[in-house]
Amino acid sequence: MADREGLYRDFHNIDLSHLKAMVRENRIDETVVRPLLAYWRRRIEDPNDAIYSRYMEYYLFFEALRALFLSVFVYDMKTGTVGHSYGIFPALSPAVYAAVSADTHSNDAGVIDFEHNGRNYSLHYLRSGYHDQEYTIAALALKDTAITDNLRRLKYVFERFYLPSGFSRDDRVTPLFTHTENLVVEWITPTLARKQPVTFTYLYFESLTKYVGLTGEFFAQEMLDELQKDVHRILKETDRSIVLSTREILIVSLNCDEEVLRKRFSHAYFHAKSLLLSYQVNFFTLTSPVVELHSLWNNITANIAYTRKAGTPAQVSAS
Repeated sequence: MADREGLYRDFHNIDLSHLKAMVRENRIDETVVRPLLAYWRRRIEDPNDAIYSRYMEYYLFFEALRALFLSVFVYDMKTGTVGHSYGIFPALSPAVYAAVSADTHSNDAGVIDFEHNGRNYSLHYLRSGYHDQEYTIAALALKDTAITDNLRRLKYVFERFYLPSGFSRDDRVTPLFTHTENLVVEWITPTLARKQPVTFTYLYFESLTKYVGLTGEFFAQEMLDELQKDVHRILKETDRSIVLSTREILIVSLNCDEEVLRKRFSHAYFHAKSLLLSYQVNFFTLTSPVVELHSLWNNITANIAYTRKAGTPAQVSAS
């Protein structure tokens, strides 16, 4: 059966002990804590909130909660519009946009001192985009708070799910790959220790963006669930799969040679919601124990996603 664990397993299980400790140590003003807690509670208790229907909103909300972002904004720098926002200071959007726009340094990231109601905060930002696209992700946080990793993860999710042409060859999997990597290494280590092969099958499907626009994200998620189940139609019970994104599924086959998988996929087709979906596939077999997969990621994926976005031909099998 399909293994439904992916990059963000149990991400919503948040421990607020760090916030309670900050209150006890007077490192955060209670006038900030109260609206933060009220904001989180209001959104979680509303079944119609966007965090339950839009992936970016879900991730933005819980990453911001974990990092104690007071407000987060994702700007289209060409139009000045804000595409996503979170936090207790929504009215600060114009001021935050002005601040990140005025910082004309060529850096892709920065920190700006920001004052609001007599209190000093840190405004962190990261630039994003591809070709002629220009986006900025800005997060307002307490002074001297380490949020760089949180902001990088947030940028990763934005680029991966909402700016599919934006990721680069090198940065595509780094920030959020740790959990998936540990999970897969745990799966494959016993087999490799017995000197048996492990084969990875990486599937890259056509974009579901058009279906999201036509029918909504819930329909697209149902389609992705059906697609993952349909993939397992040609696999063994012991094979496992992970949905890496709305276009990517990784299959892990224990004690299985590449040639076996090639035969299974030679004439395979997959569908969801009565739609036949095109895809590309790459195979990679391991025969020796490993402690990490990141250095092997190019071998596993053949960089299909990147080469397609860059406009260069991908040297992989295609359906």
